[in-house]
Amino acid sequence: MGEAREMVQEVGEKVKVLASFAGFKITIHFFSWRGRTYKVDSMNLFHVEKDAQHQIYNFAVSALGNTYQLTFDPVTLEWQLKDVLSL
Repeated sequence: MGEAREMVQEVGEKVKVLASFAGFKITIHFFSWRGRTYKVDSMNLFHVEKDAQHQIYNFAVSALGNTYQLTFDPVTLEWQLKDVLSL
């Protein structure tokens, strides 16, 4: 039998994101990448990377059967798509 193979595509591109902020909770609803808008089906993982002076918020979200790693920089207010995991 054939095995399902996961493929990771490194992207590193800025994206537009529609998210809601409620207290300390960020919920991503949609993101646009390369002219296409993706509805987020679920938010799977969240963590914060910190160094002495900076924080980056990392999210793993599912849309259309793939997983997308998005980052948010609260200083520049920029979102970035880091990579895509597809089956």
